[in-house]
Amino acid sequence: METINFQMLASLANAARRCDIDLNGVMQELKLEIDMSGDPRRRMSLSCFNSLFNAVNVRKPSHHFPLVFGDSFNFDGLPELATFVTSASTPQEAMRVLDWSPKLLHPNLYFKTLNLGQELALEVSVSDPAGVHTDLPGFVEASLSAVLKFIRLLSPHEQLIKRVEFKHTASASLEEYQALLKTKVLFEQGHNRLVVDSSALDRPLPGGIPSAHHKAQAVILDRLLPDVEEQTLDRQIRRLLKSRLSLLGSPLEHIAEALDIHPRTLQRRLKTEGKSYADLLSSVRHELACEMLKGSVMDIETIAANLGYSDRRSFTSAFVKWQGLSPREFRNQQT
Repeated sequence: METINFQMLASLANAARRCDIDLNGVMQELKLEIDMSGDPRRRMSLSCFNSLFNAVNVRKPSHHFPLVFGDSFNFDGLPELATFVTSASTPQEAMRVLDWSPKLLHPNLYFKTLNLGQELALEVSVSDPAGVHTDLPGFVEASLSAVLKFIRLLSPHEQLIKRVEFKHTASASLEEYQALLKTKVLFEQGHNRLVVDSSALDRPLPGGIPSAHHKAQAVILDRLLPDVEEQTLDRQIRRLLKSRLSLLGSPLEHIAEALDIHPRTLQRRLKTEGKSYADLLSSVRHELACEMLKGSVMDIETIAANLGYSDRRSFTSAFVKWQGLSPREFRNQQT
């Protein structure tokens, strides 16, 4: 039995009212029940979404329902998320929420950012391990419509959105798509994505409250997403450096390339997490140095080279700052 939680029900009811649709009739037809658990993270399956959009379409809505549904999405069921978004100092900070989309929005929904020079593309994909649904037009349209609303809420007076691209053919008139999305819309493209002006993402937002933003993030990771901490950029970089020691002496650009992230985006995201790449690199080198000195018979020169230092002297100087004694003295204490 499929269920709808209160947050999703509010968005669906609002969209149904705007499209002159009897939502109660749709729910009865699909045997949908209201989830009373109060857990905003519970989501309908992809098959249920597909059936929902088909059932609505048969009733001839006055507007294209998936777009209206996406535009009706709200954060009322997740006040911590609302605080995180509205207290951001730049659009880039607020867009971190898209990294959490599989947990907060839907487990089959993923966003990926691609740098196109002066433009930034936000690509959406739908993953279905069962292999039944590879591209759901209605679900994709609703997702991008919700993101568009989100971006406009962040910066209502800026024209950040340049265009929207869909892989599928239009399900309504082009005029209706453009009227609802308020931007240029292209169909039968290579990707499902929206394209924004990359430079605009760093413009200061009025009303930004950094202290509230960081506290809201901590609450989200601790209470709503207790298992997402492993997916923070900090931890991704740590895992990457430990698995590929050749990167320890490489510039940040190589790290960004390995993670498929633009260097400026990587720096911004680390800053949002309260980190810097230099501190992170130093921490990983420190941890690995202690492990190598304790658990191997490698000479100091080899360890220094493995950790990306140009010579033993540079490594020794760094190690003294970390431990208060030289690598050799540290190793001798372990025996």
